[in-house]
Amino acid sequence: MKNIVQSKLVLSTSVLALCAMPAYAQSSPGKAPSAGPPNTTSTPADPTAYGQASRGSGQIFSTDDIVVTGTSNQQKKFSAPYSISTIDQAKIQERAPTSVADLLKSSPGLTVEASGGEGGGENVIIRGLPWSGWRLIDFQQDGMPLYESNTERFMNIDEAFRVDLDTQRAEIVRGGTAPLYSNNASGGVVNFITGHGTENWRGAAKVETGTGNRIRGDVAISGPLSENLLVTASGFYRQDDGLRYPGFKHADRGGQVKLGFTYKLPGGKIWGDVKFLNDRAIFYTAVPLTDPRAGPTFGASLSGLIDPTSGTLDTGAFRNTNIRTLIDGAPATVATDLRDGIHPRITTATLGANYDLGSGFRLTSTYRHTQGSIGFTGIFNGASPSDAAAYLASRIGQAKTVFGPSVASLRYVVAGTNTAYNPAETAGLVMVNNLNRIDTRIRYDAADIRLGKSLETPIGRHDLTAGIYYSDYRYNQVQRNNAILQNVRNNPLALDVQALDAAGNVVGGVTESGFVGYGSGSQNGGLTGKSFAFYGADTWHLTDKWSIDAGLRRVGRKQDGTQGVLGTVTGVTTGPIPQRTVRGVVSTIARSENLNGTSWTVGTGYDASTHLNFFTRYSRSFSYPRFDTILGGATLPGTTTPLPVANVQQAEVGVKFAVPRFQIFAVGFWSKFDKLNGGTQVADANGNITNSNIIFNTRTTGLEVEAVWSPLPGFDLSATGMIQNPKLVSITTLTGTSAVSQIGGEITRTPRVQFTFEPSYKFDVGGAKARVYANVYTVGRRFQDFSNLSRLPAYTTLDLGASLALDGIEVRGVMSNVTNEVGLTEGNARAAVIGTGGVGDATVGRSIFGRNFTLSLTKRW
Repeated sequence: MKNIVQSKLVLSTSVLALCAMPAYAQSSPGKAPSAGPPNTTSTPADPTAYGQASRGSGQIFSTDDIVVTGTSNQQKKFSAPYSISTIDQAKIQERAPTSVADLLKSSPGLTVEASGGEGGGENVIIRGLPWSGWRLIDFQQDGMPLYESNTERFMNIDEAFRVDLDTQRAEIVRGGTAPLYSNNASGGVVNFITGHGTENWRGAAKVETGTGNRIRGDVAISGPLSENLLVTASGFYRQDDGLRYPGFKHADRGGQVKLGFTYKLPGGKIWGDVKFLNDRAIFYTAVPLTDPRAGPTFGASLSGLIDPTSGTLDTGAFRNTNIRTLIDGAPATVATDLRDGIHPRITTATLGANYDLGSGFRLTSTYRHTQGSIGFTGIFNGASPSDAAAYLASRIGQAKTVFGPSVASLRYVVAGTNTAYNPAETAGLVMVNNLNRIDTRIRYDAADIRLGKSLETPIGRHDLTAGIYYSDYRYNQVQRNNAILQNVRNNPLALDVQALDAAGNVVGGVTESGFVGYGSGSQNGGLTGKSFAFYGADTWHLTDKWSIDAGLRRVGRKQDGTQGVLGTVTGVTTGPIPQRTVRGVVSTIARSENLNGTSWTVGTGYDASTHLNFFTRYSRSFSYPRFDTILGGATLPGTTTPLPVANVQQAEVGVKFAVPRFQIFAVGFWSKFDKLNGGTQVADANGNITNSNIIFNTRTTGLEVEAVWSPLPGFDLSATGMIQNPKLVSITTLTGTSAVSQIGGEITRTPRVQFTFEPSYKFDVGGAKARVYANVYTVGRRFQDFSNLSRLPAYTTLDLGASLALDGIEVRGVMSNVTNEVGLTEGNARAAVIGTGGVGDATVGRSIFGRNFTLSLTKRW
């Protein structure tokens, strides 16, 4: 969603796992291991411990916690000199996440908007950095990206990934060393570690039900085929009607399969996997919250028409329809089904190797191939509702121009019929929204090769790393964005407007089958690109307790492609108005660009004792612009200058403290983000809005905390939290409009306060292991625009969960949002009301899901 600055400036810009980590051993974290090859496919512990003696609500540090993300060499999480959090298999199971973003909800330093549905495309904000997609956070599986770019228009990389039984854990690095080992990790990296075989045969099968007639089945099996060859196979299939009923059955349906292996060598291993994802998931957009009309109804709640916790603009009225478009410059129709939702069909193949070359040298290499398509068909909120009578009045002039002076009036009918519709049924309101169909195809071939060397010197050991990364990628996207007319209610009707003569006879259609107009999005085209990076790092262990590290990464990217130029073509000369002219791609323009960026970091860590660690770090990185320069022809207005590469600086100071019954991880952080480009809208005193473009800078300071206390046997109190001050410090409009009054405002959709508090209790019931917990999650108020006039209110949710495990069988239940809280994760700044009433709550927004449950039964062997 675009963020809009008002008044002066409006700125747009489960699951279960196969086996568990060992229980916390009630001892202090040890020292970092000696240098060795990264081992992202390590054999997990005995599965009988999973969900029973596993780590309750999750200790922050364990004697066995090894991390492989943000480092050239696996190391102890406790001693890692940067901010890293982990979500182990027990925690994944406990959260029963609805999406990847939902899984990350309680991670320190992250603000997520997990309300769009199971298919992904959701927003993640890291440490107040001013971008709400995955553009500043790299998304990895087993240490390699899934694609070269993580956020494009209507394409977020989380759409191409699903958590399942094969997911062993997630590692989340915030700032720190992340940009040293990835091209797109200026803010951080999320790395999902998956299975590639175990030393002994084991398996798990799960069935799950829940809200929306949910049924899901997962299976995973892993073991040795020989002494050296370990294999794994996993997959899932699910279908349900969605957490918001969209007006038709089976809104979510699909699954994935994955095969993996590890072949052990005397000095290392070869590992690999192949995964195929074919899934459909309904997308949920923002809904109207209040009546925007001036007068006595202004600001009145519309919850009686559409409940923000369960209502949706999705509807069976657009299940099967034809979209008018242009193909090769000629009018055509494309069959479209809203039920397709977000539809990834993605194949991912990976091959990796770790090998000890001797004499302190180690070689690590990973190759990844990703190929497929991501379809995105959904209804998107267009603006605030309109007065139904006023909307007809706004269209009658066009109707007279097209159909002649005989037009005397207009009326509403149910789309595709002559059945008159009375808008009084929905408070006299209608909405013009968008039915968008976006087809994206991607291909990605990439390799990362790194050589490590441990070097002993008289003044300490050096762990040296040098690596290269190369990728060849392709991207093609076709946007078909169309205006539709709906009434204002849950699962709204599609409406048509008919032109009538004085006798009440129909003389023409102002709309067609619910479509107000057929058009095309701002970005159509394709590109091919190549990216090359080299990097190096040195960790200097001055003593057993003190280390200093530094590293640099230089990245170059070359892209060539075509921009689709939009135009309007005459369709037919009779019939409804929308079919007479069709907008789409009429020609193409060749474009190319060369981009370069450098990231570097320096930090130090000190183990004051086996219980206490300190670290500090400074990082400087960059963020490439999206593919808009090629596909959309985006340049600085009035020039041929390409969009700038944004600069990102971050610093952090952290402390880790761990004793058997209490652990805490606290980090103070600072960020400076410069040259971020965005679209703007400038509003005059009368609320008239014109477009502008800007370059802006931000600064954020904050403190994040992760802690757990175990005052009694079996009883844990865990908490994560963040306090921050996200500020806009500079805006330069490229149209000459002053934006000085916006300086000092808060970054959009970024809370100043956020925390999670979770008490849990483990106990025995006969021979069974039981656990109960409550999760309290609070997000402070945010603003949906840089003018800080439209507010997203603070909210607090309560989740409850319980599990019972005996002899490899586990039953687990989770009730989310028990109090049915309305929590707006995003608004629609385009729909915000500009007026003199000061700060007000968003009038259009997308709430978190209302009260819902998940119940699962798992058998492990």
